[in-house]
Amino acid sequence: MRLAAVTSLGARRSASSEELDDFEQELVDQYALATAGAGVTDAHVAADRSVVFAFLRFLGRPVWTATPQDADRFLVHQRKDLG
Repeated sequence: MRLAAVTSLGARRSASSEELDDFEQELVDQYALATAGAGVTDAHVAADRSVVFAFLRFLGRPVWTATPQDADRFLVHQRKDLG
């Protein structure tokens, strides 16, 4: 019998940039699957994903760090800079 390494849930572990990107992609994919499962059309799901990815590019950091003010800045950017 081998003993398994146990890590405290309170212990912080730094994730690589690739792991963070993969996790963020998984969040977006799960959202898309949930909306598709709710009967939303493929075109609507694709449009939602497009907006989410535009927001992520604008944000420049992980989506879970976004604040309401970031969303407001994004919408202002969309209206003023992109028409």
